[in-house]
Amino acid sequence: MFRALPLLVLAWGCADNAPQPEPRLREGIARFHAGDHPAAIAALRKALQAPGPAPAAYRYLGSAYLSAGRYDSALTTVETGIVAHPDDAELHDILGAIHMTRAFAQAKYADSDQALAAFNRAIELDAERATTHYNLGLVYSYRDSTKRAIRAYEAALRIDSTLAPAHKKLGLHYREKGESDRALNHLQQAARHAPADAEVHFYLGLLHRNDRRIEEAVAAFERAAELNPQSPQVHFNLAQLYLRSGRREQGQRALERSEILRQNHRGIGSEKSIPAHGGVTIGPATARYNLALNLALQGKYDQAVVEYQNALAINPELKDAHSGLGVIYTWRGDHEAAAESFRRALTIDETDPLSHARLGMAYLKQENYPAATASLTRAAVLDSTLHEAAYGLGLAAARSGDARQAISHFTRAAELNPTSAQAHINLGVALVKRAEYDRAAQAYARAIEIDPTNAQTHLYISDVYGRMGQLQKSAEHRAKARQLRDGH
Repeated sequence: MFRALPLLVLAWGCADNAPQPEPRLREGIARFHAGDHPAAIAALRKALQAPGPAPAAYRYLGSAYLSAGRYDSALTTVETGIVAHPDDAELHDILGAIHMTRAFAQAKYADSDQALAAFNRAIELDAERATTHYNLGLVYSYRDSTKRAIRAYEAALRIDSTLAPAHKKLGLHYREKGESDRALNHLQQAARHAPADAEVHFYLGLLHRNDRRIEEAVAAFERAAELNPQSPQVHFNLAQLYLRSGRREQGQRALERSEILRQNHRGIGSEKSIPAHGGVTIGPATARYNLALNLALQGKYDQAVVEYQNALAINPELKDAHSGLGVIYTWRGDHEAAAESFRRALTIDETDPLSHARLGMAYLKQENYPAATASLTRAAVLDSTLHEAAYGLGLAAARSGDARQAISHFTRAAELNPTSAQAHINLGVALVKRAEYDRAAQAYARAIEIDPTNAQTHLYISDVYGRMGQLQKSAEHRAKARQLRDGH
């Protein structure tokens, strides 16, 4: 079962009266905080060669390895440090973070037992460690021990009421329970202490919207979109509020942005929080991937291809980079290269429904309908909520001449994504082929409601009304199509 990677929080810093670290340790710490983990590792390894290295050398080197995803090296470093400094609570905290991060990243459930033991040991050594209580809450959440997780987050806040990640966890918990006032209080505290966390603003927007505080909801979603412009969920929810409040042009732009982002990478969402102070940071391959994604969204496809390839040079097993390349090749019309990229993504994760769907669409572009149907069917089996799979199956059926199946799939696609004008348009086309004119008119009318500026849809519905003998309506839509095409 996939779970989002948690933001494990570690405490850093030394007492004011602590002796200054030796130069190589100072350099390593500075490089670590700057996010240059290879340079940090090199300097910190040298610092450990000094006689009687300080606990900070083990702490930072272990954390640098962890941030780079080198779990075995991180474990060896921190366990060696614990042998030398068995009562250092921070080392036990980092040990727990290593086990917990690997449990999430590699689905090694047993690692959470070791994380639990390490965090509990850190608290035995120093009961006032707010960040450790928070990390302990993450372990309990992972193990589906909700009550214990809540108690741990609350303990963290009793020690440090400014710990934004704990406020956020409690806010999301109370939102799920329907306790909107408590949820709002914690999320507002989280926004106050971590104002650049897009996820907090996103959920604040949802709370405000549900309580009909529309302007507050718009402001929260706008802030989330500013902080995390790659989130389709944020833009989609913002679009709905714009449209609801009569701001059609802004709503349409936000919808278009949401669709582009959703097609490019289904996994990007409001969940991507900023790296908090002391949080486990993102490795270099992922950083290259994120840069490539931003370049692709700006239309800089050549540069994006280079950065995707750079990410894969660092980590050939980065599935999303293969998939991102496939998306760009698809946009360029190189469907053979796109299919190969999606196949490579699937060799890494055969159970990824979106890669199957994208591969199916590439086969569809190559007019290989049997292969397209097989890939899209596999995607739909893996994720029955995947709009792309249902829509692609509808296209494959329609192009194979099976209007009945096309109607079924396009109906499902429209149910899964009610704002997809194309799903409704294609549903209408398939219904016309089976002479179901009433239903076709309804499908086209819904497409026009979503996108009233599409002249072709007005022509489609005009034709249907003509076949139904509703000549006045037919003439009105034909005139509207002409008006749109003439730019009036």
